[in-house]
Amino acid sequence: MKKQLFSLALLLSLGTSFIASAAPVLPGQDHDKTSRHHQGCRADNTQDRQRRQDEMARDLGLNAKQKDKLAKIFQDRHQQMQALHNRKDLDRSKMMSEAKDIRKKTDKQLKSTLTKAQYAKLEAKRQERQHNMSQRNGRQDHNRRDLGDQRRS
Repeated sequence: MKKQLFSLALLLSLGTSFIASAAPVLPGQDHDKTSRHHQGCRADNTQDRQRRQDEMARDLGLNAKQKDKLAKIFQDRHQQMQALHNRKDLDRSKMMSEAKDIRKKTDKQLKSTLTKAQYAKLEAKRQERQHNMSQRNGRQDHNRRDLGDQRRS
């Protein structure tokens, strides 16, 4: 009988601890696993950004001066976006608007750095990537306004 009670108590405590560990983290809570996960993602993103820049340099045939200038442009954009995401005083629409402004500024800098042929090739790659993403998500039309209207219906 004692063995059965001990086994039952052990089972209940294990079950309770499992449920507690599987509980979702509330938005205001600081959770070690979550913060460690995001730190790991940031390190991976740095490597990914470098890989994408190298790929872009190869695909567009950039010279050394263009590579350096693009690296600075993308680093500045990354810092601006990080600062934007760290601001807690903005609502979603204001944040989206400011992010759009940052992207426009970056695009203007890219246009001034790249030749017309290189910029055209970059735009073609962007369109291809956007098309592939929309296909992956099962969408035929990738106009975001149209998709937003469809979700509201």
